[in-house]
Amino acid sequence: MIRVFQCEDTLTGIMTGVYDAWDSRLGHGQVRLQTAQNMEPELFCEYVTVFPDLVKAEKVLRTIQRRMGEEAFEMIAYASSYPDDRKADALYRMIVLGLHLPDGREICGMLTQPEVRLVFELRRKAWHIAHRYMGFVRFRELKSGVLLSVIDAEADVLALIAPHFADRLPLENWTIYDRRRKKAAVHPAGKGWLILEEVEEACFCSQKESEEEARYDALWKIFHQAVGIAERTNPDLQSSFLPRKFRPFMNEFSGQQEASKGGRDLL
Repeated sequence: MIRVFQCEDTLTGIMTGVYDAWDSRLGHGQVRLQTAQNMEPELFCEYVTVFPDLVKAEKVLRTIQRRMGEEAFEMIAYASSYPDDRKADALYRMIVLGLHLPDGREICGMLTQPEVRLVFELRRKAWHIAHRYMGFVRFRELKSGVLLSVIDAEADVLALIAPHFADRLPLENWTIYDRRRKKAAVHPAGKGWLILEEVEEACFCSQKESEEEARYDALWKIFHQAVGIAERTNPDLQSSFLPRKFRPFMNEFSGQQEASKGGRDLL
């Protein structure tokens, strides 16, 4: 009988599942990991719910760093953020394989292995999403002086993009809120960043923006309209460079008729 470990769809949840599956001593062929809680139960399977445990997850991650190297660690972290029902088991198989190699760092090049190839592909997709958000995230200043940005990312990229903004804005109080997952990356000025979970959007978005922010916001919208050339309007071309999914969170499109029509072509 296969024992299926059902874990939370987070890096901590999946790594806890890896720890419990390995610790079960049932044999790697007799266990499986999954994150989708709504999947139909299968015959001859025993289902075990895994509760996230930070201590267990950190032990697994430290082992990955020590035995498999930073490249494998980054690949696993990125892949875990992408929504895919197959990722938990693929990550488990990749880790098992890597820890059995004389040199675990070789695992990243073993793309002929199905689990490694899947993790590599998920890592590529997650990196692409994170990279886009590093460019399209927009902050607005609240009356409290905090810089706030709201995103609705397809993947759980908060922990992937937070270091970028912590490096770019080290002396600012800023927050990036993920509307889809009700999570927030919070950075106090001059300190490190942290992730808050189960946070309602109203906790941040109910605050009004500062007067200076409103003034510069209006000026930016005027500039955005002024540099556009009506005769060269090309919504399809603009969408290829600036997808519409980012526009509800960008001040140059918010509240403007251009948001629904594709905006002015600035290219």
